[in-house]
Amino acid sequence: MKVLDAFKKLMEWVVVIIMVAMVIVIFLATVGRYSGLFSIPWSEEFARYCMVCMVYLGSMLAAAKGAHFVVEVAPMIFPKVIVKAITVFDIVVVDLFSLFLLRQGWQISSKMLNQGKLTPMLEWPLGAVYMVIPIGLVLMAIYYTAYNVQKIMEKDEKKEDK
Repeated sequence: MKVLDAFKKLMEWVVVIIMVAMVIVIFLATVGRYSGLFSIPWSEEFARYCMVCMVYLGSMLAAAKGAHFVVEVAPMIFPKVIVKAITVFDIVVVDLFSLFLLRQGWQISSKMLNQGKLTPMLEWPLGAVYMVIPIGLVLMAIYYTAYNVQKIMEKDEKKEDK
């Protein structure tokens, strides 16, 4: 778990840096546009790709804290055995869906890389930009699974301690 925690810390910094870069570029583009002094024609495209990165990498950070896919009512209504079964089923569904999207995203991104498609203004490889989607989803699945397995284990340990 220490490796996952260290990687999570790194990704928090990456997301913060991306967000700061996006805000600075948008701020400068807005000031330049309204003052008439300069323009940054690629600012909108840069902001869009920053937002995509923040969403998919941020989904991993949310999953690491258990902030995704939460139904608070189930533990209050159902017995603990059923809640545990629902949690395991939930983990399997999220992981399978993430693997499906990994496969689809990888195929699309690889195709774009092989075709040499570039973003219009920044001229970055479009496949590399879109590769953050399958990578983010796999990281989300890993952290979601780790969080829920740890939560199930903690409940079992608390039960044994009593």
